Amino acid sequence: MAFSTPVLFLVFNRPEHTNQVFQQIRRIRPTQLFVSADGPRKTVAGEAEKCAAVRAVIDQVDWDCTVHTNFLPENHGCRKAVTTGISWFFQHVEEGIILEDDCLPDESFFTYCASLLEKYRDDEDVWHISGSNPCAWQMQRMASSYVFSRFPFIWGWATWRRSWLQYDPFFSGLDESWLDAGSGFSAISASTTARLYLYDKFASTRNGEIDTWDYAWFYTILKNKGACLNPTSNLVRNIGFDQEATHTRKRFLGPVPQSKTGTMMASMTDPAGRQPNYALERTFFQRSQKGDLGLVLRYLAPHFFFKHMPPPKPWINLFGMKTFFTS
Repeated sequence: MAFSTPVLFLVFNRPEHTNQVFQQIRRIRPTQLFVSADGPRKTVAGEAEKCAAVRAVIDQVDWDCTVHTNFLPENHGCRKAVTTGISWFFQHVEEGIILEDDCLPDESFFTYCASLLEKYRDDEDVWHISGSNPCAWQMQRMASSYVFSRFPFIWGWATWRRSWLQYDPFFSGLDESWLDAGSGFSAISASTTARLYLYDKFASTRNGEIDTWDYAWFYTILKNKGACLNPTSNLVRNIGFDQEATHTRKRFLGPVPQSKTGTMMASMTDPAGRQPNYALERTFFQRSQKGDLGLVLRYLAPHFFFKHMPPPKPWINLFGMKTFFTS
C-alpha cells in the first residue's frame, strides 16, 4: 500500500549510510520523495565521488513515486544545507517527515508520524514530532504511546509548514527572552545552570561558532512556547557514530547510550494531558553534561565553562540545582 505523507531525505557524502536509510524508506513506498543533497567540499579529496555515489542511490526508486531533487552543486555546510533543504521541502508541501542520512527508522516510525501530523494538523500549539527518544528505557511502563515535552529531538522527525515558516536562524530576541521571566526560554527550567547551558549553545550558533541548524529550531519552539511530541519507544537509531560524521563521532550522546529501536503499535494511545514530561527533559539534560561531575562544575563555576554569558538580571537565583526541569 502506498504511503501518502511526503518524505524529505537529507543526504551528503555517505553512500553506505544513505543506502541503509533509503532501504527503509523503500519499504513504505512513499508517493512523494524529496531528496536534498549538499555539494562536495573542494578541499576534501574524493568527496565529489562520494557525493555522486550518494545521489545515485536515489536511482533505486522502483515504485510509483514522484521524486523531487535539490542537488546543491557546491558545499553549503551542515547548517545552511539542512535549512535550505527543509525550506525547499515546505515550499512544496504542507506537512512531512524529515530524515537525515544517518537516521535509521523502524518501519512504524512513518505511520506514527503520519498519524500525529494528521491529528495535530490544526493545533498550532504543537510544533514538532520526534521519532527518537534517547531516554526510552525509563518509559517502558507508560500507558501512552507518546508524551509532550519542550525538547525537539531531530533524529527522524516531522512537522508542518506553519511551524517551519517561523524558523529563526538569527535567534532574535534571545537576550530579551533570557530577561523575561514569562518567556518560554525562562520556563524551560528552574535551574539557572540549565538555562545558561542553553543560552551558551544558542549564542554560539547565532555567532557562527557552531555549524548546526537544530539549536535555532529548538530556540524557535521555546520562543513560541511550542509543544513537541516524543514517542515512548525509540523509533530511530543513529548509525552515524563514526569518523565520517560531522557532529556525532562518539557512540554516546553525552554519556547516554542510544536506546534500542522499538516499534510503535498501529493503534496509539494518547497521553492523558499535555503537561511536559519533566523526567524525560531532566534525564536528557543531565546526562548530556558528560556525567554528574560536569553538571556540578558548570553549576559551581559557570564562567569557566560557558563562553557566552547572558545579560545580568536584577537578581538571579543560583540555587536551582536540584530541580532542573519543572513548571
